[in-house]
Amino acid sequence: MSQIKPDVTTIPDADQSRIEEEHAHLEQFVKDLVNTCTEFESMKGCEQCGREQCASCQGRLASFQFDFLDLVAEHLDNEENIMRKYLVSPEDSRYFKSHQAEHVRLLDEIRNNLLRESTRLNRQGRTAEAIRMLHGKLAEIFEDHCKDYDGMLLKRRP
Repeated sequence: MSQIKPDVTTIPDADQSRIEEEHAHLEQFVKDLVNTCTEFESMKGCEQCGREQCASCQGRLASFQFDFLDLVAEHLDNEENIMRKYLVSPEDSRYFKSHQAEHVRLLDEIRNNLLRESTRLNRQGRTAEAIRMLHGKLAEIFEDHCKDYDGMLLKRRP
């Protein structure tokens, strides 16, 4: 991303807090998925678990996949609406367009790569691997996005 810096002083604290709360909600949603996998930390596969645990993880992963994309899309829409409302200078407009294009890329990456790959692994009975892959890739994607885009958007006023 270019070094376009938005004027965040125009964004009220309440709207900045809303974005931060949605980020925390998405992080917790991913953490809840991770916590369903008893073998997440051990790096072992699903063969270590009983049938009931495997079925529970598979169901939770499928449910996660169903809901996660909607949660991300809703958050990105909210973020864009806030930016659209408060970032009005020409520099802000360039930042907004760049940020918005990154949102499109993020949704595409999540939908067409991560969720498809996790579905494939889940169907193969490799649910623990799917959960670890999703967690790692999502953490990387969102960390990069926050560093390159949201960090500038959420800088608090002194």
